[in-house]
Parts: sequence; C-alpha cells; structure tokens
Amino acid sequence: MTSDSRDWAALEDGPAGLIADRLLARDVADYLRFRSMCRTWRRCSADPRAHGGLDRRFHPRLWVLLQERLGGTNSRCFLNTTTGQCIQVDLPELRDHYLLAHTPEGLLVLLQQLPQLGNVRLLNPLTRHIIELPPLTSLLPQEKHHVLFHGNIRYFKAWGSGIAYDDSLVVLCFYSLRLLGVAKPGDECWTLVEFDNRLQTSPLMFAGRFYYFSTDGLMVLKTSPPGPPRIEEAARRHMAVSASSSTSHLVDNAGELMMVHRVSSREEGETRWSWRYAMYRVDLGTRTLVRVNSFGGGRALFLGMDCSLSVPVGVFPSGSISSDTIYFKFDLEEWTEVEAYHLSDRSIEPAKFNLDGVVPQPHTLADLLSLSESHSFMISRNLQRKYYMDPFFDATSLRLCTI
Repeated sequence: MTSDSRDWAALEDGPAGLIADRLLARDVADYLRFRSMCRTWRRCSADPRAHGGLDRRFHPRLWVLLQERLGGTNSRCFLNTTTGQCIQVDLPELRDHYLLAHTPEGLLVLLQQLPQLGNVRLLNPLTRHIIELPPLTSLLPQEKHHVLFHGNIRYFKAWGSGIAYDDSLVVLCFYSLRLLGVAKPGDECWTLVEFDNRLQTSPLMFAGRFYYFSTDGLMVLKTSPPGPPRIEEAARRHMAVSASSSTSHLVDNAGELMMVHRVSSREEGETRWSWRYAMYRVDLGTRTLVRVNSFGGGRALFLGMDCSLSVPVGVFPSGSISSDTIYFKFDLEEWTEVEAYHLSDRSIEPAKFNLDGVVPQPHTLADLLSLSESHSFMISRNLQRKYYMDPFFDATSLRLCTI
C-alpha cells in the first residue's frame, strides 16, 4: 500500500456513520450505494428493511418513474428530478401486480392481480420494502365490485395518493370513481371520505395533505382530531370554473403549491376554440390564489391530466428545455398541436410530428419527460407500441446507470 492510499473500509464507525447520515438526508439512492460498498459501512448505517415502510428517511422522494420499459418487462427507469440522473431498477413485483400510481414520496401503488385481485400495496422501488394495506374491496361499494373483477383497471388510476403528514396514515384516491379512502397498515378496511369531484382536476398530495380543486375552491383533507377525516376549504376560488371547458392542475413546484388553470375559449375574431393557461401560487396562510407569470428558480412544468411534474432546467443539457415553460403530456388534448406554452410572453411552440403522426426520432428530453409513468398513466395503443420499441436514451439527454 502506498503512503497516499487510503483503506476506506477501515474507516471508523463515527466518521462513516456521519457520512451515511448526510447521504441519507440528501438521497436514499446514494445511501444505498454507500451501504453496498462493504460490510463495515453497512454495520455503521441503519438497515432500511429494519424500519417501517412509512419511515420517510428511506423514501426515494427525488425520483420519478419513467414510462419506458428497459430489457425485461419488469425493468424500469427512474429519473432524479434534481440532478437529471437516471437509474435502472428491476421490479419483479410488477410481474403479478398492476401499477396504479407513483406517490410524491417515490413509492409505487400496486394492486395485486388474480387470484388475489384487490390487495393494495405500497412498494419502495429502491429498498424493496412492501407496505400491506386493506383490500380494495373494502373501499369499493358493492355495486362497483364488478368494475374491479371485470379487469377494468383503467378506472383505478390512483394519482393523488400518498402518505399523510403524521407518517401513519395512507391516502388512496380513485378520482374517476369518486372514491377517497384513508387507512393505516394493519387496518382491515379503508375509511371512506366523501368529497366533491365534479370538476376536471388533478388531485395532489402536498406536504402530507391531500388537495383538490372543486366548485367551492381549493379543498384539503384533514385527518387530525377532533373528528373523523373530513374535507375543508384551504383557499378561495376567484375565477370561473366549468366541468366542460376548464381543468385545474395542482403542482408541487419545488416545495411550493401551485395551480394551473386551463380554459378552453375562443376570443373575438377567432374561428376555433383553443386552450389558455393561467398560473397561480397557493398562499395557504391567506387562503388565496395569487396569479404569477413564472415558476421561479429556472424551472419548467410538464403538465398532465392526472398529474404534473416540475423540474429545474439547469440540471439538464443546455437548450433541451426552457424555463417558465409548460410542456404538455400525451394525455392532454392539445399535445397533437402544441408542444410548449411560454409563460413570459404567452407564446405557443407547435408540436413536432412526422408523416406517421408520431414524434420524430431522436426523441428530445421534453418527449421523454412527457412520457413519464408517474404523470401519464394511459397513452394510445399505437403510441405505446411505438415508444416501447424505440431506443430510449440518447447520450446528449440523460445519464443511465444501474442500482
């Protein structure tokens, strides 16, 4: 051994434990890499599997699931929204489970397939911890059981689901079925919560609370005593809303709650209807919505019908995406005509298609993020075939490694 070499495996428990704690505070993926290096480092750091699945320290909150399958059918990619890094993870659990959603904590909402159809689980894709939850049949009214057992899984998109702020309660939302339930691991059944979802809106778990937009305003699920779980007003609405001509999309913008109001309208002299967009910051202190023209901090938004994704522009290759810009996911009506909407001057960037009606190759970073699994549950059958067959990564876009 040369004089300037270091035996890192012999690092004492104190310094090694301090390094492990700092890595865990930043990103559980880095922490797991640290633990995988040697037995000594594993001994001085906490084993995630020895702690409960609701322990937020071990949640991959910085990672979102991408749509594309790599290699085998159970191999998936996760994107770190703060660094632009991608990792490939093999998830054998997907062999016999339906994937219903991706929570803000980075967990996957799974529904077991036949013969145990109806068992609900949360999976931590990096630590492989599984949280067992009450069966879905305990939340569904009897007259809706046929929807589940006839294989109509498309109705069970669970965006808006996640873990409540007290780290003991799981919120499960099936917005299209008008079902909202809460339960703790070990409970025998879900507690049903009544809520109004007449508008087209994407619900959101933000800071451990469930929010959605209704005809009354921004609503929040309160789970703390006294009383049972209940819906209360969080902010007042001051714009016109319509179930037929507008949608509302809640966004976690780097820890700030925001809302995009999307309205179909036709101005004087125009011959066709088009979508227009307004961005609001939610001020929970004053219970108001404040109109803004920027996401702040050089960020871009990928807007979807069910869920949306805010990312920092600076961590991705220069020119791949623009700040203060809304990019449209493939589950929105305008994606065939509009690729992006720039907040600063309200200009539209036309969509790019070839003669086959699909996005030309090589796919841009905006294309890849527009197909992220955690924000676009369903795409058309033809597009699904096309994208699953195409090469996914380009050397100029994302970095790929395996964990």
